[in-house]
Amino acid sequence: MNKLLLITALLLGLAGISSCTKNIGLDPLPQNKILEYKVSNLPDTVIYGAIDETDHTITVYVPYYYSLSLIDPEIKVSEGAKIDGEILPVLLDTKNTRYSVTGADGSKNTYTLTIIQQNTPNLVVVWGPNVAANPTTYPKMILPNIQGNFLSTNALLAKVSLINIKTNAIVQLPSDGASVRPTENTYSYTSSTLSADIDTGYYKVRFQFLGHDVTIEKPVHVTFLQPDLLIPAREVKQGGTITFDSFNSVFVGLKAARVTVLGKTYNLPVQSFTRQQMVLQIPDDFPVGRYNYTAAYSFDFEGWNTVNKTGDLNVLAK
Repeated sequence: MNKLLLITALLLGLAGISSCTKNIGLDPLPQNKILEYKVSNLPDTVIYGAIDETDHTITVYVPYYYSLSLIDPEIKVSEGAKIDGEILPVLLDTKNTRYSVTGADGSKNTYTLTIIQQNTPNLVVVWGPNVAANPTTYPKMILPNIQGNFLSTNALLAKVSLINIKTNAIVQLPSDGASVRPTENTYSYTSSTLSADIDTGYYKVRFQFLGHDVTIEKPVHVTFLQPDLLIPAREVKQGGTITFDSFNSVFVGLKAARVTVLGKTYNLPVQSFTRQQMVLQIPDDFPVGRYNYTAAYSFDFEGWNTVNKTGDLNVLAK
């Protein structure tokens, strides 16, 4: 009987302890997470970023054969959360892009983006087979043909720099206007146009592409071409000025300009000129009239042949 009473007392004691135990709920789940990071600027597929909630990082692997120069992400966040700021495209070589997420509960979280390019193992870049033994180019013109094992036709991936051998000045060629096309055994790169103001001289050509950085063996010689210009129709008052632009070349050493009408030659004083444009003055006593493609111009450049052109000139009275 005593044993039965002892067991009963123990059971009642345990029941009393159990009834006094406080229920402790789990902490609420964070509401400030990035749930999905998707690269959407691919025509037939998508790339997903790997989200690490421990380090708060997003890692995107970009294979070279997609020919991407940037990624345009779509981001899914926790219900009620939002990304702080605008979600913009990201260039592949951009570092330390961060996304801050504000949850519906006001909590914040920040992720750092890492883009890893899965590139080709090497890069070989040479002058094309039809390029002269001493590669040459000119202001306002493109580089000679360049060939390489690019395995991509996206010219925006290329960064081409000219390094002046004498001064070490660096000229960055813009990527817009450049192109890459496949040939029978390789790829051919056509550069954008060189600036009209580039200094003449010999330049090393540095080619950066898909994580590789090489310099073409032979430098390119930047020099001047015979100055040339087009003569569009011009209308001007006596004593006024007219302008002409350079064509497939630049103006260097402009000394004098003149025009012949009705059998008489008139000097056109040079008011100013740059490599791309000249400003000339029409004399006060120039005869009024419309010279319909009978105005014979001549332009003298120091060290170059005289340039002779015929154009349409309409001179009005003051």
